[in-house]
Amino acid sequence: MTPRLSVIVPVYNVEAYLEACLDSVEAQTFTDLEVVMVDDGSTDGSAAIAAAFADRDPRFRLVTKENGGLGSARNAGLANMAPESEYFAFLDSDDVIPPDGYRMMVASLDDTGSDFATGNVYHVKGERSWQVPLMKMLAGEARKRTHISEYPKLVADRISCNKVWRRTFWEKNGFAFPEGVLYEDSAVVLRAHYLADAIDLIGEPVYYWRLREGESAPSITQRRTDPQGVRDRVAACESVAQFLADRPGAKWAQFKREYDARVLRDDLRIFLNVVPDGEVEYREAFLVAANRYLDQVDAQVLDELPAVLRVQYALVRRGAISELIDLLADQRRREPVEVSGFLRKYAGFKALDGSGVSLSRKTLRIDKDLELRTPLVGVEWQQGKLLLSGDAWIDKIDIPNRRSTAKFIQIKKGGSRRRLIFPAKNVFRPGRTSDTWQKRYNYDWSGWEFSFDPAKLRHNGQWEEGIWHIGVIVMSSGLLRRRGIQSNGGSAQNFPPYQWLDKNYRMLPSVEGAALKLRIERVNALVTGRELDGDRIVIRGEIRAALASDESVNLQVSNQSSGELRRYPVTVEEEQNGVRGFRVEVPLADVALITAESTEGHAQPRVRNWSTALMVSGPDESVEPRRLSPVVQEGLADGRFPLPVSMGRQAGRHELAVIAGHNGYLKFRGQTERAVMTRVSERDGKLVLSGHAPAHLVGSELLLKAKGRFDERLVPIDWTADGSYETAFDPSTLGGGAQGTIPLKAGRWNFFLRQADGPDVEFVIDRLASEQFPLHSTLKGRRYWLEARWHDFPQLNCRSELSDVERGPFRQGQLRREVYEAKCQEPLRDQVFYLSYNGKQYSDSPRAMHEELVRRGADLKHLWAVRDGQVELPPTAEKVRMWGTEWFDALASSKYIVTNAHLPEWVVRRPGQVIVQTWHGTMLKKIGHDIDTLHFDKEYQKRLELEAKNWSMLVSSNRFSTPILKRAFSYDGEILEAGYPRNDYLYSDERVKLAEEIRKRIGLPEGKKVVLYAPTWRDDQSHRAGQYSFDLRLDLEDARRRLGDDHVLLIRRHSNVVDQVPGAGNGFVWDVSEYPDIADLYLASDIMITDYSSVMFDYAHLKRPMLFFAYDLEHYRDTLRGFYFDFEKDSPGPLVRTSSELIDSIRDIDAVWPEYRERFERFHHLFCDLDDGRASQRVVDRMIEQATDLTEEK
Repeated sequence: MTPRLSVIVPVYNVEAYLEACLDSVEAQTFTDLEVVMVDDGSTDGSAAIAAAFADRDPRFRLVTKENGGLGSARNAGLANMAPESEYFAFLDSDDVIPPDGYRMMVASLDDTGSDFATGNVYHVKGERSWQVPLMKMLAGEARKRTHISEYPKLVADRISCNKVWRRTFWEKNGFAFPEGVLYEDSAVVLRAHYLADAIDLIGEPVYYWRLREGESAPSITQRRTDPQGVRDRVAACESVAQFLADRPGAKWAQFKREYDARVLRDDLRIFLNVVPDGEVEYREAFLVAANRYLDQVDAQVLDELPAVLRVQYALVRRGAISELIDLLADQRRREPVEVSGFLRKYAGFKALDGSGVSLSRKTLRIDKDLELRTPLVGVEWQQGKLLLSGDAWIDKIDIPNRRSTAKFIQIKKGGSRRRLIFPAKNVFRPGRTSDTWQKRYNYDWSGWEFSFDPAKLRHNGQWEEGIWHIGVIVMSSGLLRRRGIQSNGGSAQNFPPYQWLDKNYRMLPSVEGAALKLRIERVNALVTGRELDGDRIVIRGEIRAALASDESVNLQVSNQSSGELRRYPVTVEEEQNGVRGFRVEVPLADVALITAESTEGHAQPRVRNWSTALMVSGPDESVEPRRLSPVVQEGLADGRFPLPVSMGRQAGRHELAVIAGHNGYLKFRGQTERAVMTRVSERDGKLVLSGHAPAHLVGSELLLKAKGRFDERLVPIDWTADGSYETAFDPSTLGGGAQGTIPLKAGRWNFFLRQADGPDVEFVIDRLASEQFPLHSTLKGRRYWLEARWHDFPQLNCRSELSDVERGPFRQGQLRREVYEAKCQEPLRDQVFYLSYNGKQYSDSPRAMHEELVRRGADLKHLWAVRDGQVELPPTAEKVRMWGTEWFDALASSKYIVTNAHLPEWVVRRPGQVIVQTWHGTMLKKIGHDIDTLHFDKEYQKRLELEAKNWSMLVSSNRFSTPILKRAFSYDGEILEAGYPRNDYLYSDERVKLAEEIRKRIGLPEGKKVVLYAPTWRDDQSHRAGQYSFDLRLDLEDARRRLGDDHVLLIRRHSNVVDQVPGAGNGFVWDVSEYPDIADLYLASDIMITDYSSVMFDYAHLKRPMLFFAYDLEHYRDTLRGFYFDFEKDSPGPLVRTSSELIDSIRDIDAVWPEYRERFERFHHLFCDLDDGRASQRVVDRMIEQATDLTEEK
């Protein structure tokens, strides 16, 4: 076989990922390829994996060489390609290619003759996949024979692996990768972009870029604050800049200005933003490299940067590193930019006040940054009129009242001077201030409404086809701004409904280029029916446009993301009353989606969308065909047709949907099978959903799955044999809890069917049901919005428990001033305010102290902070919404505050007030000021120092901890060596009975050993800020196989971890992360497995076996946190490094544990020296004593 495409795969120490990578190439629908695997001196099993592929598939060839780096390996692959290959591609050996990736790019190049094709890129991490943010400009519609000059956003398309290259183009320009440096792609790829005659852009994802996790080392581009990294990145940028500067002419000068602007906004900014995190060597390397690049940048490019970035680079130019760090720290805290001036506006920065750094007024000029924001809020039709609503405000300009802004709506016909201007009604919309998530500016009166009669757009009483652009004009604070009405994303307003104006014309509000437009069109083709005929879809309808006798009609079906086109002849009937019937057949196989069997799940496309048009052609082929857009008749439901098994094994789980979408145009959608919602309502305090699904899904349950984190809830469904269903649930109680009173967590929840055996099945909304959305409900005081996202994707939006005048930094600052500070002027109340894990639990030492005070019958009111309604409280405690109005009140007015976590640094202890900090664990890993490097919050230590000054006492769990607490918290106040109140529970005389009750409550089988695994989180493994990944190294399937007969495994994720526990619910693995109090789990378990978590110190009180799964001990100890004692020497149980070793230790615990008895006794003596079951009494006694002393002092 002569290959047309050579895929070059450099390989170096990627044994964990290489097989998936090569599997994805083997599964390509484009098979006329060879795979050149270049082993770059791997020291692991990578070469053996590659060799196995070469042995079994003649298309795979292995080339071996000494280690020389990625650039060297790619160049070696180029030298070893088959001489016949027309095209080649690069594939990094830890990444994967979706099954159709190479076929789409090669087909496009065959069609256009372009120099290379580039395609969209997704990240993958574990089972998740998502759009690479910097590659978002590649998503959407395909572009054929385009160029970076026509689409300047391609300057961000700098990786080589999402492309198929035409070999003659590459060789003509003599491209080669630089060797021995990082960021080898940029210099080559950007040169190619500029030198190409034309390129093709594929909007479909053609490449899955893995973000590594687990045992493998971080990849090059995931490392930051590396001095060599910034040197190499800037050198790569300089190389391209010099290449552009060396070419004469205005075109190349403009290319360089655009490129420099992108470097300053993206490349350099990445390294600029982490200057506070880097060591001295990194900061010096950054200043040298950044200034060297800035030396050759046109001053106009700097002037056109946003003011904040312009100021940052001004500090870089001066070498003012301390001022730059202060400014970046303020930005991380979202400190506002102050704006001054009337006609001309200037920026002010608190971080630079008093710094001695003087910046020119030109540098501080901020007028251009004060952009008009115009998000669309709603589009609806009322009695034939179009009702529009939205928000409009100028950045950093307050509009706190109705008179602070004036708004007008402008409607202008495209290609004409005709325009209409109308005043808009100002609307109070406090949620906008909250949603902007900033703390300084008030946009409460940003809202507007406008009702419009389409008849105003008639010309001489007649409808005319055309597009009307609609925008907002805003006057505020001496500024006038105008802009189109903006909308994007999946919200309903981005998919507005259309309205028929008469029999032939309709008005179609549409969002094009993220801006709202009004389209008036004459409907020239109407779809009246669709049906399945064997392996073809038959479309019937009528053509309302005049056809000449020599004109023919074809149905053009196009995939806008890939650029693929199909055409099918249309049978046209004789004209009757100005209308001709038509019929066209479309083969299922041409438009269906059938996924491959062997690639990873995240690399499987779920949807393949096709738009349609009737193309009317005459005999003269030089004349462009007329285009008629077929509109689906009103009342015609969407059609869904399962694929026949004759189309392959994978066809059975797929369907072809024939749909109208929000705009009414005929579309085909090849997709995995779906369940359909046809009706939604609220009934008897529940949300009721009904519809239909394929009959083989009967018996499935409704699955609600949280978006952006792992959280699932199952709801039973009433089915009929034909696949019709109805289900009802109350989201205000679906969150669980022993009393069944916990609501679903705030956020968005997606709907699926959960099968007993098979993948989860998505829901879609039937076209005829779309008018029932959104459904707004208030249940038990919580707001729930059942919404249509992306037009036909149902989603439950569980709104925050906080109101619009409580949410967000601005409102929180307002409540701090208006409630907290005001209440601090009033007398203290006889009440205790408890905070356990910042409102996440009713647990820990605050719970123990509450129960002790209740036992005593203390004449005190008890308030408990609850976050998002996620805690069930006993009758003795009153709920206080975390961050709600009453939370600020309680912090100010409570005589006693008991917390086991941090309070806001602005809380100042009042005279007579007692603040008890119990903390939440004895320390193995370093805390507070003892941490040298914090990955999650560089300002933490400053806030901690302010907070600690206001504690009345700090509880120490043991004498070992006392000096650590004093130093780590920089605390000079009273430290009470009382033991931990939370551990009193572990000394209960009822422990055996309690353990039995807890096991029954959880539902654990009798007679099996209970193993509790409770690891801590990793500071450097996060999905996003505050959401950490679950680095699970325990082989659960191996554990189930070897332990499942007589053990159960309880896994409790740390509260900062958002990933799921794989395998939970199989009878062996139990996810107990949501169980209210971990102390119950201690009692219920026979063995504890942890790593570096403080749970070891609590569990030691039970004197039961512990195992320590310390697979990353050196990294965690030496890089992340550091330890307070020699953990390897003094751990109260064995440290195990591998999953197999851990399972062996569990299996043989009776033999393993006695070997560590002496170490355990030393550990117990050191860390359990103060606990005896009466710590709560001692802490409560001292708390009340302190309050009495303060009262007497008055």
